[in-house]
Amino acid sequence: MAQSQGFIREERYAPVPLSLLGPLLQDIQSINELKCTLRVLGLVHQRRSQRLWVTLAELLTDPVLLNGLAGESGGAQQAIPQGITKAVERGTLLQLQQHPADPSYTLLLVNDEPGRHAIIQLRTVAAIPHIEVLPEGISLQGRPSIFTLYEENLGSLTPLLAEELTEAEQSYPWPWIQEAFKEAVSLNRRSWRYIARILERWNTEGRNHGEPGRHPKKSDPKEYLRRY
Repeated sequence: MAQSQGFIREERYAPVPLSLLGPLLQDIQSINELKCTLRVLGLVHQRRSQRLWVTLAELLTDPVLLNGLAGESGGAQQAIPQGITKAVERGTLLQLQQHPADPSYTLLLVNDEPGRHAIIQLRTVAAIPHIEVLPEGISLQGRPSIFTLYEENLGSLTPLLAEELTEAEQSYPWPWIQEAFKEAVSLNRRSWRYIARILERWNTEGRNHGEPGRHPKKSDPKEYLRRY
């Protein structure tokens, strides 16, 4: 076993659900399941500005899992699908089969509020093209989610906030949401309450071709979407 040098001062941290460090850690008996669950959590966190999912094909070629599960029965190529299957059955991960004829095109998400929201969106869009790894910086829908905007600019999500964000994303045009976040950050008003008030004001008073704070007048978000 290689000797660890511990964690350096500049070590970066990824959020892990406390239940995974408590009751679930007690219940999980399979090292395959534990390593796969932790790896998916880590990869999703690293790529959250592009997408909230990883594919089974990515995991099957992931050097961390390949090396970490190489000693398991059947090798890593068997241990990884087994670990993922157990995690999905337990409910810690979600999966979406994009191409029934090819199991490697399975999308895997963390079963948290952003993950559940993302899988609903994924089920409503066309199947992913026949490439397994999208280029970095390109999301499935060409933009980050409202959850990503919140976490990158305001902080950690709570279940109650996730519900409000989902409702806002369904109620307002996406350019409005992006601009509202930008305006709040530029004024150092990093609060969802403040951003929600901006959106409510624009919906009531209107926006002039996407420019905030000009020519108050009635405006319909659907009309905005039709024009842009």
